[in-house]
Amino acid sequence: MSGVVDQGIDQVWSFLSDPATAPRWDRSIAEVIPHSTGAPGVGWEATTVSPDGKRQRFRISHYRPPTGFAFVLLESSMFRYAELRFQLEPMTPGTRITHTIDLRLRNPLLKPILRAVSRRALARDFEALTAALRD
Repeated sequence: MSGVVDQGIDQVWSFLSDPATAPRWDRSIAEVIPHSTGAPGVGWEATTVSPDGKRQRFRISHYRPPTGFAFVLLESSMFRYAELRFQLEPMTPGTRITHTIDLRLRNPLLKPILRAVSRRALARDFEALTAALRD
């Protein structure tokens, strides 16, 4: 998924790379519980809690201000492996955000369902991210 927002890359980076802001735009996250101290960077870990109470632990695996970061899930009941990556590119005006996901499901039969649902969810999350950046 890719889209352009009106804000400059530094503002987008500041907001998007802060795990505490995730519940403001990612509907699958109600809370972020840090396990690491200090500012986020490579190796920083936390657990996300979904609105229905499911937990997923993650670690930041790539962190390059202000152009991109990635994180991998360490504990997930649904995925054997998952890496989520955000790349930021300055535009005139605004910033292009590219979000890619590499997933390996525990149950491969769920792939077609997840693909259909995730497209809609990612589009809603991008709309929420755009609105949160304006606030």
